Amino acid sequence: MTNKWQDKRLEIITLGIFILLVLTSLFFLYTSYTNYSLLSAHADSSKTLVHQIIMFISGSILFLSLFIVYMKRNYFFIEKQNDSLALENLFEEIKFSSDERKIEQFKQMLQEKNHTEIYSLISNMIIELQTSKKLTDQANETKTLFLSNMSHEIRTPITGILGFSNFLSSSKLDNEQKDFVNIIRKSSEDLLGLVNNILDISKIESGQLYLTKNSFNIVSEFENFIDMYALDALEKEIDFSIWIDPELGSFSIQSDAEKIKQILTNLLSNAIKFTNNGGEIELSIKKNQVNDENISVKFMVKDTGIGIEDEQKQQVFTLFNQADNSDTRAYRGVGLGLTIANNLVKMLGGNLELESELNKGTTFSFILNMQQKFDPKKSVLKPMSVALYTQKELQKKTSNQHLLAYLSSFEEVSLTYFKTFVECKDASLNSFETLYVHYDEINVEELKRIVAQYSSEKQIVLLTKLSNRDKILDIAPIFSQIIYEPITLPKVEKSLEIIVNNNKVAPLEIKENHFDLKALIVEDNHVNQKVIVHTLKTLGIESDTADNGEIGVEMFRKKIYDIVFMDIQMPVMNGVVATKHILEYEKQEHLDHTPIVAVTTNTLEGDRDLYLSSGMDEYIPKPIAMHKFLNVIKQFYAPKEKNSLDNSSQNRDILLYKKTPTEGKILMTMLNKVGYRVDLAKSREELYYKMNHDRYKLFLLDKKSANREDEILMNKISEDKIPTLFFMDKKNIVTADDLNTHTQVMHTTSDFSDLHEQVEKMMAL
Repeated sequence: MTNKWQDKRLEIITLGIFILLVLTSLFFLYTSYTNYSLLSAHADSSKTLVHQIIMFISGSILFLSLFIVYMKRNYFFIEKQNDSLALENLFEEIKFSSDERKIEQFKQMLQEKNHTEIYSLISNMIIELQTSKKLTDQANETKTLFLSNMSHEIRTPITGILGFSNFLSSSKLDNEQKDFVNIIRKSSEDLLGLVNNILDISKIESGQLYLTKNSFNIVSEFENFIDMYALDALEKEIDFSIWIDPELGSFSIQSDAEKIKQILTNLLSNAIKFTNNGGEIELSIKKNQVNDENISVKFMVKDTGIGIEDEQKQQVFTLFNQADNSDTRAYRGVGLGLTIANNLVKMLGGNLELESELNKGTTFSFILNMQQKFDPKKSVLKPMSVALYTQKELQKKTSNQHLLAYLSSFEEVSLTYFKTFVECKDASLNSFETLYVHYDEINVEELKRIVAQYSSEKQIVLLTKLSNRDKILDIAPIFSQIIYEPITLPKVEKSLEIIVNNNKVAPLEIKENHFDLKALIVEDNHVNQKVIVHTLKTLGIESDTADNGEIGVEMFRKKIYDIVFMDIQMPVMNGVVATKHILEYEKQEHLDHTPIVAVTTNTLEGDRDLYLSSGMDEYIPKPIAMHKFLNVIKQFYAPKEKNSLDNSSQNRDILLYKKTPTEGKILMTMLNKVGYRVDLAKSREELYYKMNHDRYKLFLLDKKSANREDEILMNKISEDKIPTLFFMDKKNIVTADDLNTHTQVMHTTSDFSDLHEQVEKMMAL
């Protein structure tokens, strides 16, 4: 109060002086004017008259000056602010200084108004804050480096856990053991995802995350990638639908496809996590605008989850932050996904938009402007009339609207839509060539009536949820095709192509993955050694291992190898130095060059170029995966036939027959993946034909009730001594003839790992 009164008193005194000067100037003017009038009448008062004129002029000048000062007072008198208040505000800004003694001293100076000492103290505190900021920046750099190195180190043991979990899951285990292995594998994948997120954050903060442009087609690039989230959604009974604009199939896009996938991965994972059982999730990728060179595409992930409060919307993009940060929050996680997605969208030139309403759902969207090249696909379809019948409860769902749009997007398709069972059942046979029936909750009797009505002349395709697979196993053979949700454009297109080809699917391209090679693995981590050895063994490659680069070089000098897999960070001698020693040895001994492949967790931009410039021939980033090794090895060596004496295109390892076509296709795919060449017989008649005209090493057949044809079949198996495995169910009776040297039986519900083991034994016969 004292300071305010002093300031007010100063203002009153200043105003009083100003008024006094104004009154004085007016008094001079009035007096000089009056005296001048009186004296002007007397000629002998000339000197006095001059003095009065001077007084009049002086008073006028003074008054005019005061008037100008008043009119321009803002230029001459800057409004004095309260020094104490300004300094107190400054104190609020720097009160977080680490020196409490200085803060107390600063308070005392404010009270005493010792401005000289205050300014000196403020200067010192500013220097202290600058030093603290520099230390903070250094700490952040250290943190980023630590996170990066920690992430690399943690990825190494996780790689081993994942690798051996996969191997263990394919071995013979009981149900409880399989559950344990699956928990280990899933937990390891979650941990690896977290480590990768931390590594991405450290790259973003350090400016080491770079974009790579590549050409791709959005429809084909994202369809399989997105489809894998259907299983996660299925576990929570979420209606997961995908819409990819069919027009995008005619464009080749230039952008970083992997970064876009990473963004969608984080958004979809969040949507599934925060959407309750029975909810809905929609992913849509739509064409926005197109010009001669660029195309803008809108990506959107929409859910009916828990939503976000308005005051929390900005926080969800903050590191290690979730909308619900309470101790009792229902959803786990560290809050990295949206931060990474937001940063990646900005790197790609977009802006991640958020719309949300509490307890109603959330929508994330972003638009990317990318270079494009119009590249229309060549269609193999022909004009066809197609009908679609959708179960009533499913007609309003997003997934059904997408199905209608996908079918309508093909110029060759003339579409008829049935909304009721009666409309479908009573339709004219001439009104369509193929019937798609879309069911959510399976009505077996209704489906059987539809099939009985049209199956003799029409192809019938069933579309349903993956969770219905077990419910339709018995009736699956009555359909031409079965398509499981989520429904995508490629699935619909492939289905139409099959219809054009009269339901005759071209046989799968069989890729031989067998190499007759000897490899040297230089790796200091013994777990990784075993994973790589086992991976190469499945490709027919025998391996030796070395614990560091120095040992690896010595082993290379003593033995001939076809390929070397070299870790980078190792004790004693690292991979780069070891590579240079091997290259020098080859040059000295005039040896042909042996391919050297870097196998490392270092995945930063430029790492691959660095290793290739050091003399290595290729690069495999960890974690270790079969396809990575296969792709690299094929660059240097062609696969060899498992049986060099039998190279005929008609020779196959296995002839497979299953009464249910869907089961047959699934089993054939699984056997192909473990390296067997499989021929699938689609009917009993085709089975007999193939057995008599082609050569096989093993038969895998569904057992049928005894009849004349089966007796002929058993006689042929016995005469040719071809190992045969019969699939039996409760209806089949196992006889003594079924069990001999060349025939074995297995229950139809047996695990694939058990089947794989039995196949291995019988192939040895």
